[in-house]
Amino acid sequence: MSKIYYWASNTEKNSGEGILALNFLLLLKKKYRKSKFVNLNKFKFRNTLFYNYIIPYLGAYMLWKYHKRGYIISYINYLPIWNFVLFMILPKKTILGPVTGTNQKKNFFYCIFKHLGIFFLKKRDKILMSHSQFKTYFKNKKDIYFNFLLYNFNFKLKLSKKIYDYIIYYKKNKNKGNDFLLKLVSLLSKDFKIVIIGDKVPHNLKNQNIFNYNDLKRAKALKIISQSKNAILSKENSMSYFALDCAKYKLNIFYNANDRLDTSIKTNIFMPIKYNNFNSSLKIIKKNSKSYKLKKIFKFQTDNFIGYLDN
Repeated sequence: MSKIYYWASNTEKNSGEGILALNFLLLLKKKYRKSKFVNLNKFKFRNTLFYNYIIPYLGAYMLWKYHKRGYIISYINYLPIWNFVLFMILPKKTILGPVTGTNQKKNFFYCIFKHLGIFFLKKRDKILMSHSQFKTYFKNKKDIYFNFLLYNFNFKLKLSKKIYDYIIYYKKNKNKGNDFLLKLVSLLSKDFKIVIIGDKVPHNLKNQNIFNYNDLKRAKALKIISQSKNAILSKENSMSYFALDCAKYKLNIFYNANDRLDTSIKTNIFMPIKYNNFNSSLKIIKKNSKSYKLKKIFKFQTDNFIGYLDN
């Protein structure tokens, strides 16, 4: 039996990166049915700077060893578009997992690293993107596949009784527009029940209409999502697994108007709001809070992802 050696920094079922890696492994195993898969990462996952930003280069080094021996190798994650060094040093025949990242971040150094990442990705024969935010940079690139996040997406047929009016995934990260989200929570919680999953919210936001759950297992998070009517996304990525989990349970989803959905997606589930215009956004959210009862449409076309793995 042939072997495929791979590096995955995160395969946790309760994180977006982990779910993305597990879905990509499913695709790999569908293509290479008769191969044995060997994960070279023997470290226990820890959300630390050392683990997230240093250990991956050890993974690149280990993959080089097996590449020289003639094995098929894959670097599955962590692959944000700004990590140009990995795109530069990994063997050209490495099967890269889905590239992630955001085009909404305007930090000067991030933008430089992002464009360097794009430069080195274009030198590769094929590219797989988790979403479509970077489509504009690859207009002349053939063999590029977008929206891998939609791989294996299906609506949930059995829906739960609704308990919460709004759900928010809150992560302490300045790129997510948290000031905007927390201000919404403060005002909406006067009249609506709001559930927040992820990190702990500031103490000043606690009242009887705010429910904050931390460190949830995926099954529990999905249950809470299914019990919610509407979702409000963070500003940096409208095609996240949190967003798609909300779509599976047919919630209304309010998202950043600046992060336009791919033209292949036809839906009445996603509703754009302007994160730089709070009053306008609040008005839209309140006006559409009961439209979760309407028949939901979420249609899309996906690339033939198995073609990404063809020689």
